[in-house]
Amino acid sequence: MRGIMSFEQYRKLFPVTRKFIHLNHAATAPLPLTARQAIEQYVKSRSEEGLTECREDEQIANQTRMLAAKLMNSSIEEICLVKNTSHGIIIAIGSITWNKGDNVILMKDAFPTILYPFKYLLPEIEKRYVTSFELLANPECIITLIDEHTKAVVIDWVHFLNGVRIDLATIALICKEKGIYFIVDGMQGLGAVSIDLSQIKLDFFSAGAAKWLLGPQGIGILYVNQKILGKLKPFNLGWLSADWLDFNDIFTPKLLKANAARFEEGTKNYLGIVGLQESLKLFHEIGMNNIESQIFDITDYLLSKINDPRFDIITPKEREKRAGIVSFRRKDKDSVELYTKLKQNKIVCSLRENYIRISPHFYNTTAELDKLIEIVK
Repeated sequence: MRGIMSFEQYRKLFPVTRKFIHLNHAATAPLPLTARQAIEQYVKSRSEEGLTECREDEQIANQTRMLAAKLMNSSIEEICLVKNTSHGIIIAIGSITWNKGDNVILMKDAFPTILYPFKYLLPEIEKRYVTSFELLANPECIITLIDEHTKAVVIDWVHFLNGVRIDLATIALICKEKGIYFIVDGMQGLGAVSIDLSQIKLDFFSAGAAKWLLGPQGIGILYVNQKILGKLKPFNLGWLSADWLDFNDIFTPKLLKANAARFEEGTKNYLGIVGLQESLKLFHEIGMNNIESQIFDITDYLLSKINDPRFDIITPKEREKRAGIVSFRRKDKDSVELYTKLKQNKIVCSLRENYIRISPHFYNTTAELDKLIEIVK
């Protein structure tokens, strides 16, 4: 176990900083060295020693669930490992019993991770919409959309473009009072800001690892409130949804797992799990509160530097209303040209809807932002 180091020392875990200014964690994050080394060691072991015991792999998965639960202050029984955010959202949709005449409330400007599954999997279900800025102004605005046929409210915790962070606790209370499900895409928040799911009584929370969690692609986390497990219909269940002591006795029927891990239906992405585990260890070593504070400090700095009439900034300035994303455009310059210039100067960011989206993490510095600011100004 390494001792607590400064953020400058933690930068050494990110070799990407030698060549690039990586301000793109809302898109894809670079792997820290610890995650890369753990994956390489796992691959080496598989290459040289062949298959490991199933119990050893499952122990790795269980440790990763435990670290994920600790990060969100939930129970390990409420955590399962999924392929990505979409996988978790699809499990939520498939586990709920939908009836003719039901409706669902969606964030109109949500990322397609939410919108597409409801469009294609539930075409017959009525969709009612609210925007991120409406929820920001008043999360209780959803009450006017709820009736006796409303089955679920589904939103992005943090908006992928404007960076708006929604008050989950208020919406969760409304959903609980009305007896409807609350499903959250947490991808743009988990790893950037703290969350306490022991206090926020939502039902499903899905987040892939490859953005703010600094993990590999193809692995993610799904939280399922243990209080609803008993009323969910069977979905995404396979042979590894049951409890196995070993594989000597195959034909004796096994009982379904009593926790969220039942949704892990078959062989898992252990390479991804190994990498995610190391990234989660890093979050716990530094402290989520410290990481959150650093991200707020560095985004405060950026917002202060572009507080200029020439800039159209769509991200709220108040910390409680945002997370790690800052999106802007120059009113007098073409965003595509500006984005191209940033790329040419090895500054990695995103172009979304003609806005420059900046998403720094704890290891980034104000000196890096100064180079960005010099170009965009």
